[in-house]
Amino acid sequence: MTAVALGFLLTGLVLGVYAMLYGTERSVQPVIAPHERRSEHNPAAEPSPTLNLASLAAFAVGFGLTGYLLTRTNAWAWYWQLLVALKAGGAAYALQSLLIARWAIPGARADHVDERFLLQGTLAQVTQGVATGGRGQLRYALDGREYLLPAQHMDGGALEMGSDVVIDRVEDGVAYAEPWDAVERRL
Repeated sequence: MTAVALGFLLTGLVLGVYAMLYGTERSVQPVIAPHERRSEHNPAAEPSPTLNLASLAAFAVGFGLTGYLLTRTNAWAWYWQLLVALKAGGAAYALQSLLIARWAIPGARADHVDERFLLQGTLAQVTQGVATGGRGQLRYALDGREYLLPAQHMDGGALEMGSDVVIDRVEDGVAYAEPWDAVERRL
């Protein structure tokens, strides 16, 4: 029972760290271009409150930790230790699922991001030069797809064709950008 409990504990810890680093959302490609989205929340990518990696990690940690402690501190029969460890794992699973259902998912739904700044900091390349006070076009890549947007210098200046720029915001379908050189100097 000790080896099984330690195996579950270590597996749960690894799954928990993976869930913290990569999240529990499902991978769903947006149907529309990123500059046309109205929020960061994607209902299609919303995780199930019960069947997700974080809840499985919580079960494994609860079961493994309880099972290990029971094998080290008392002389119960193995089946009683297993039963108590399963109940502890089930309680951890239920609490994690409740946390996701009552806090994480509603928090993501309520998060309203200013859509003008969804692409802020995205690198792009000018495909059609921008004259002083005028408009041109830029190309940016996101999630393996390329998009074209009308572009304007964020301060009204000129942008040369082929130059690298950074998108500051998108307003009414126009990307306001500044040269990468200017951003790099500030860093």
